[in-house]
Amino acid sequence: MTLGLFRRDGDLYHPNQAALGPWSPDFLHGGSPSGLLAAVMEDAMDGADLRLARFTLDLLRPVPSQPLQATVETVRAGRRLRVLQGTLMADGVVTARATGLYLERTPVTVPADARFGDHNLPARDNRPVASLIAVAERDQEKPRLTLPGLHSTVEVALIDGVEGRGRGRAWMRLPVPVIDDMPCSTVVQAATLSDFGNGVGQLKVASDIGSINADISLYLHRDPRGDWLGLDAVSRMEDNGNGLVETTLFDEHGPVGRVLQATLAMPVYSGG
Repeated sequence: MTLGLFRRDGDLYHPNQAALGPWSPDFLHGGSPSGLLAAVMEDAMDGADLRLARFTLDLLRPVPSQPLQATVETVRAGRRLRVLQGTLMADGVVTARATGLYLERTPVTVPADARFGDHNLPARDNRPVASLIAVAERDQEKPRLTLPGLHSTVEVALIDGVEGRGRGRAWMRLPVPVIDDMPCSTVVQAATLSDFGNGVGQLKVASDIGSINADISLYLHRDPRGDWLGLDAVSRMEDNGNGLVETTLFDEHGPVGRVLQATLAMPVYSGG
Protein backbone atom coordinates (compact mmCIF):
# COMPACT_ATOMS: atom_id res chain seq x y z
CA MET A 1 0.00 0.00 0.00
CA THR A 2 1.17 3.53 -0.83
CA LEU A 3 0.55 5.62 2.28
CA GLY A 4 -0.71 9.13 1.69
CA LEU A 5 -1.78 11.96 3.95
CA PHE A 6 -5.05 10.21 4.83
CA ARG A 7 -6.48 6.70 5.08
CA ARG A 8 -10.10 6.41 3.99
CA ASP A 9 -12.48 4.27 6.05
CA GLY A 10 -16.04 4.61 4.77
CA ASP A 11 -17.00 8.26 5.07
CA LEU A 12 -14.13 9.03 7.46
CA TYR A 13 -10.57 10.09 6.63
CA HIS A 14 -7.89 9.15 9.18
CA PRO A 15 -4.78 11.37 9.12
CA ASN A 16 -1.44 9.63 8.70
CA GLN A 17 1.75 11.01 10.21
CA ALA A 18 2.57 12.78 6.93
CA ALA A 19 -0.49 15.02 7.39
CA LEU A 20 0.71 16.58 10.67
CA GLY A 21 1.86 20.18 11.06
CA PRO A 22 4.93 21.84 12.61
CA TRP A 23 3.18 23.78 15.39
CA SER A 24 1.80 20.90 17.49
CA PRO A 25 1.64 17.09 17.23
CA ASP A 26 -2.11 17.29 17.86
CA PHE A 27 -3.01 19.23 14.70
CA LEU A 28 -2.64 18.92 10.94
CA HIS A 29 -0.64 21.05 8.53
CA GLY A 30 -2.91 23.45 6.62
CA GLY A 31 -1.96 21.80 3.33
CA SER A 32 -3.45 18.48 4.45
CA PRO A 33 -7.11 19.56 4.81
CA SER A 34 -6.63 21.71 1.72
CA GLY A 35 -5.56 18.72 -0.34
CA LEU A 36 -8.26 16.48 1.14
CA LEU A 37 -11.11 18.88 0.37
CA ALA A 38 -9.74 19.56 -3.11
CA ALA A 39 -9.64 15.79 -3.73
CA VAL A 40 -13.18 15.05 -2.55
CA MET A 41 -14.53 18.08 -4.44
CA GLU A 42 -12.77 16.96 -7.61
CA ASP A 43 -14.32 13.50 -7.17
CA ALA A 44 -17.75 15.12 -6.78
CA MET A 45 -17.36 16.73 -10.23
CA ASP A 46 -18.04 13.26 -11.73
CA GLY A 47 -15.78 13.86 -14.72
CA ALA A 48 -17.50 17.09 -15.82
CA ASP A 49 -15.42 18.91 -18.46
CA LEU A 50 -14.81 21.95 -16.26
CA ARG A 51 -11.52 22.99 -14.66
CA LEU A 52 -10.75 24.39 -11.21
CA ALA A 53 -10.17 28.14 -11.51
CA ARG A 54 -10.39 29.10 -7.83
CA PHE A 55 -10.07 27.14 -4.61
CA THR A 56 -10.61 28.99 -1.34
CA LEU A 57 -10.08 27.37 2.04
CA ASP A 58 -10.99 28.88 5.41
CA LEU A 59 -9.24 27.22 8.34
CA LEU A 60 -11.92 27.92 10.95
CA ARG A 61 -9.97 26.28 13.76
CA PRO A 62 -6.92 24.03 14.05
CA VAL A 63 -7.74 20.74 12.32
CA PRO A 64 -7.15 17.95 14.86
CA SER A 65 -5.25 14.76 14.16
CA GLN A 66 -8.32 12.52 14.39
CA PRO A 67 -10.85 10.95 11.99
CA LEU A 68 -12.41 13.61 9.77
CA GLN A 69 -15.64 13.67 7.79
CA ALA A 70 -15.66 15.48 4.43
CA THR A 71 -18.90 16.49 2.72
CA VAL A 72 -19.52 18.28 -0.57
CA GLU A 73 -22.57 20.18 -1.79
CA THR A 74 -23.27 21.82 -5.12
CA VAL A 75 -23.97 25.55 -4.75
CA ARG A 76 -24.37 26.24 -8.47
CA ALA A 77 -24.40 23.77 -11.37
CA GLY A 78 -24.33 25.34 -14.83
CA ARG A 79 -23.04 24.36 -18.22
CA ARG A 80 -20.18 26.85 -18.14
CA LEU A 81 -19.72 27.32 -14.40
CA ARG A 82 -20.03 25.19 -11.28
CA VAL A 83 -19.50 26.07 -7.61
CA LEU A 84 -18.95 23.41 -4.95
CA GLN A 85 -18.63 23.82 -1.20
CA GLY A 86 -16.70 21.29 0.87
CA THR A 87 -16.83 20.99 4.64
CA LEU A 88 -14.47 19.16 6.98
CA MET A 89 -15.69 18.08 10.40
CA ALA A 90 -14.15 16.44 13.48
CA ASP A 91 -16.62 14.95 15.97
CA GLY A 92 -19.37 16.97 14.31
CA VAL A 93 -17.51 20.27 14.64
CA VAL A 94 -16.69 22.16 11.44
CA THR A 95 -12.94 22.74 11.24
CA ALA A 96 -12.47 23.92 7.64
CA ARG A 97 -14.64 24.95 4.73
CA ALA A 98 -13.66 25.26 1.07
CA THR A 99 -15.24 26.63 -2.08
CA GLY A 100 -14.30 25.51 -5.56
CA LEU A 101 -15.11 27.50 -8.71
CA TYR A 102 -14.97 25.41 -11.90
CA LEU A 103 -15.09 27.00 -15.34
CA GLU A 104 -15.65 25.83 -18.90
CA ARG A 105 -12.67 25.58 -21.25
CA THR A 106 -13.25 27.93 -24.20
CA PRO A 107 -10.57 27.92 -26.95
CA VAL A 108 -9.71 31.48 -27.96
CA THR A 109 -6.86 33.35 -29.61
CA VAL A 110 -5.23 35.68 -27.08
CA PRO A 111 -3.05 38.64 -28.17
CA ALA A 112 0.55 38.44 -27.02
CA ASP A 113 0.24 41.48 -24.75
CA ALA A 114 -2.71 39.89 -22.91
CA ARG A 115 -1.03 36.57 -22.11
CA PHE A 116 0.45 35.58 -18.78
CA GLY A 117 3.91 35.52 -20.34
CA ASP A 118 6.61 32.88 -20.48
CA HIS A 119 8.77 34.03 -17.57
CA ASN A 120 9.67 31.29 -15.11
CA LEU A 121 11.70 30.44 -12.05
CA PRO A 122 15.32 29.33 -12.46
CA ALA A 123 15.34 25.68 -13.56
CA ARG A 124 15.36 22.95 -10.93
CA ASP A 125 18.25 21.19 -12.73
CA ASN A 126 20.41 19.31 -10.22
CA ARG A 127 19.52 21.33 -7.14
CA PRO A 128 19.67 19.16 -4.00
CA VAL A 129 16.31 17.94 -2.70
CA ALA A 130 15.43 18.10 1.00
CA SER A 131 12.42 18.64 3.27
CA LEU A 132 11.14 22.17 3.88
CA ILE A 133 12.23 21.95 7.52
CA ALA A 134 15.75 20.96 6.50
CA VAL A 135 15.86 23.88 4.06
CA ALA A 136 14.42 26.44 6.49
CA GLU A 137 16.73 25.43 9.34
CA ARG A 138 19.84 24.65 7.28
CA ASP A 139 21.97 27.22 9.12
CA GLN A 140 20.87 26.35 12.66
CA GLU A 141 23.12 24.25 14.90
CA LYS A 142 20.10 22.69 16.60
CA PRO A 143 16.86 22.42 14.60
CA ARG A 144 13.86 23.98 16.34
CA LEU A 145 11.05 22.20 14.48
CA THR A 146 11.54 18.48 14.95
CA LEU A 147 7.94 17.26 14.59
CA PRO A 148 7.28 15.01 11.57
CA GLY A 149 4.49 15.90 9.19
CA LEU A 150 3.67 17.35 5.79
CA HIS A 151 6.47 19.90 6.19
CA SER A 152 9.00 17.04 6.46
CA THR A 153 7.30 14.96 3.73
CA VAL A 154 7.23 17.36 0.78
CA GLU A 155 10.37 17.54 -1.33
CA VAL A 156 12.00 20.94 -1.83
CA ALA A 157 14.64 22.11 -4.29
CA LEU A 158 15.67 25.52 -2.97
CA ILE A 159 16.35 28.44 -5.32
CA ASP A 160 16.90 31.19 -2.76
CA GLY A 161 15.46 32.76 0.37
CA VAL A 162 13.41 30.65 2.82
CA GLU A 163 15.29 32.26 5.69
CA GLY A 164 12.38 33.59 7.75
CA ARG A 165 12.73 37.02 6.18
CA GLY A 166 9.49 37.02 4.22
CA ARG A 167 10.79 35.90 0.84
CA GLY A 168 11.59 32.59 -0.81
CA ARG A 169 11.68 30.73 -4.11
CA ALA A 170 11.65 26.96 -4.39
CA TRP A 171 10.46 24.01 -6.43
CA MET A 172 8.27 21.60 -4.46
CA ARG A 173 6.85 18.13 -4.98
CA LEU A 174 4.34 16.04 -3.06
CA PRO A 175 5.86 12.52 -3.16
CA VAL A 176 2.84 10.76 -1.63
CA PRO A 177 -0.87 10.74 -2.56
CA VAL A 178 -3.37 12.74 -0.55
CA ILE A 179 -5.44 9.60 0.08
CA ASP A 180 -3.82 6.18 0.45
CA ASP A 181 -3.43 4.33 -2.88
CA MET A 182 -5.35 7.03 -4.81
CA PRO A 183 -3.27 8.97 -7.36
CA CYS A 184 -4.11 12.67 -7.20
CA SER A 185 -4.22 15.15 -10.05
CA THR A 186 -1.76 18.01 -10.45
CA VAL A 187 -4.59 20.35 -9.42
CA VAL A 188 -5.07 18.54 -6.10
CA GLN A 189 -1.30 18.60 -5.60
CA ALA A 190 -1.36 22.35 -6.23
CA ALA A 191 -4.12 22.80 -3.64
CA THR A 192 -2.02 20.86 -1.13
CA LEU A 193 1.25 22.67 -1.86
CA SER A 194 -0.35 26.13 -2.09
CA ASP A 195 -0.41 26.31 1.71
CA PHE A 196 3.40 26.28 1.62
CA GLY A 197 3.49 29.84 0.32
CA ASN A 198 3.57 30.82 3.99
CA GLY A 199 6.37 28.32 4.60
CA VAL A 200 8.54 29.32 1.65
CA GLY A 201 7.89 33.01 2.35
CA GLN A 202 7.76 32.61 6.15
CA LEU A 203 8.23 35.90 7.99
CA LYS A 204 9.69 35.76 11.49
CA VAL A 205 9.39 39.14 13.16
CA ALA A 206 11.34 37.75 16.15
CA SER A 207 13.40 34.64 16.78
CA ASP A 208 10.45 32.95 18.47
CA ILE A 209 7.54 34.49 16.52
CA GLY A 210 6.54 33.25 13.09
CA SER A 211 3.36 33.47 11.03
CA ILE A 212 0.40 31.12 10.64
CA ASN A 213 -2.18 31.52 7.89
CA ALA A 214 -5.94 31.40 8.42
CA ASP A 215 -6.88 30.76 4.80
CA ILE A 216 -5.76 29.85 1.29
CA SER A 217 -7.05 31.46 -1.89
CA LEU A 218 -5.66 29.62 -4.91
CA TYR A 219 -6.25 30.83 -8.48
CA LEU A 220 -5.22 28.64 -11.41
CA HIS A 221 -5.39 30.01 -14.95
CA ARG A 222 -4.32 26.60 -16.28
CA ASP A 223 -3.71 23.13 -14.86
CA PRO A 224 -0.10 22.52 -13.77
CA ARG A 225 1.92 19.98 -15.74
CA GLY A 226 4.43 17.64 -14.14
CA ASP A 227 5.19 16.66 -10.55
CA TRP A 228 7.07 19.80 -9.49
CA LEU A 229 5.47 23.13 -8.61
CA GLY A 230 7.49 26.33 -8.30
CA LEU A 231 6.66 28.86 -5.58
CA ASP A 232 7.79 32.49 -5.51
CA ALA A 233 6.46 33.80 -2.18
CA VAL A 234 6.56 37.22 -0.53
CA SER A 235 5.23 37.95 2.98
CA ARG A 236 4.50 41.28 4.64
CA MET A 237 3.01 42.19 8.02
CA GLU A 238 1.63 45.23 9.83
CA ASP A 239 2.46 46.04 13.46
CA ASN A 240 -0.96 44.67 14.42
CA GLY A 241 0.36 41.16 13.76
CA ASN A 242 -1.73 40.71 10.61
CA GLY A 243 -0.09 40.04 7.27
CA LEU A 244 -0.44 38.73 3.72
CA VAL A 245 1.52 36.19 1.71
CA GLU A 246 1.46 36.53 -2.09
CA THR A 247 2.76 33.53 -4.03
CA THR A 248 3.12 33.02 -7.77
CA LEU A 249 2.97 29.37 -8.86
CA PHE A 250 4.93 27.88 -11.76
CA ASP A 251 5.51 24.63 -13.56
CA GLU A 252 8.44 24.06 -15.92
CA HIS A 253 6.46 25.74 -18.73
CA GLY A 254 5.74 29.02 -16.91
CA PRO A 255 3.25 30.57 -14.47
CA VAL A 256 0.08 28.63 -13.61
CA GLY A 257 -1.57 30.73 -10.90
CA ARG A 258 -1.36 32.71 -7.70
CA VAL A 259 -2.04 32.18 -3.99
CA LEU A 260 -3.04 34.69 -1.33
CA GLN A 261 -2.96 33.91 2.39
CA ALA A 262 -3.94 36.05 5.39
CA THR A 263 -1.44 35.58 8.23
CA LEU A 264 -1.29 36.06 11.97
CA ALA A 265 1.81 36.40 14.16
CA MET A 266 2.30 33.21 16.23
CA PRO A 267 4.90 31.93 18.74
CA VAL A 268 6.94 29.08 17.26
CA TYR A 269 6.31 25.64 18.77
CA SER A 270 9.34 24.58 20.76
CA GLY A 271 8.34 21.17 22.08
CA GLY A 272 10.24 17.94 21.55
